[in-house]
Amino acid sequence: MKNMEASWIGQMLMVTSLALAPMVGCCTPRVDPPRSAEGVEAEVRRALGQFNDAAAAGDVKGCLALFEDRADILLVGSDKGEVFKGPAAMEGWLTALLRNNRFSWEMDRVDISHHGDTAWAFVEGRMVVKDPAGKLRFKAPYRFSAVLVRRGDGWAWRLFHGSAPGKE
Repeated sequence: MKNMEASWIGQMLMVTSLALAPMVGCCTPRVDPPRSAEGVEAEVRRALGQFNDAAAAGDVKGCLALFEDRADILLVGSDKGEVFKGPAAMEGWLTALLRNNRFSWEMDRVDISHHGDTAWAFVEGRMVVKDPAGKLRFKAPYRFSAVLVRRGDGWAWRLFHGSAPGKE
């Protein structure tokens, strides 16, 4: 009798295990492996380059596509009054700005750091301004800070804050 009970208990455990096995995988949360600082830096540099390329091409939609689609995204230029919050405000300003100018940045110094799904960058170098045909208008010292958040395999902008350093 004890052998029959043990056999029955063993069979029930086997059936229960087989029935529950598929559910274990579906309920286990997916945890992405931590990314190395070097990997994040490369991804953020790519995001900086994408913004640089879109602005240099005068591609307003391309610039905006790099930002998160949120009401609280922020683009702060270097001049008085250049504070634009949300996609509509940013699109209006970028459209006017890029109508007759193309901007890019020579990035001499790029400092990048991150914590989890948030990264920030400090960039210092020169702003390069050209006309739509590509003729250089001027270069000027420029720096900017950016805050980005992980979006899939890349990074989306939350904040661009530009500054034209001058004498104090």
